[in-house]
Amino acid sequence: MSKPIQEEQHEYEEEILDELGIEDGDYGFIVGPNGELKHLFTPEGFAIYPPKTVQRILKIFGIKDINAVGFDDSDTIH
Repeated sequence: MSKPIQEEQHEYEEEILDELGIEDGDYGFIVGPNGELKHLFTPEGFAIYPPKTVQRILKIFGIKDINAVGFDDSDTIH
């Protein structure tokens, strides 16, 4: 991807995050129409043990260790 396109994509992503109110410390769960966990994101440098509420949500999806889940841009969890 060329540098101008990368910069344009980054700006677009930043606009979306701003519109949604997503901040650097947020956790996020993308859930499909059938209730499957499609993607999740964590704060950069998040703690080994996320907050209790996040742990409860992870448990619902059968994730016992958040550190064992891959977190790159192409990951989809089904």
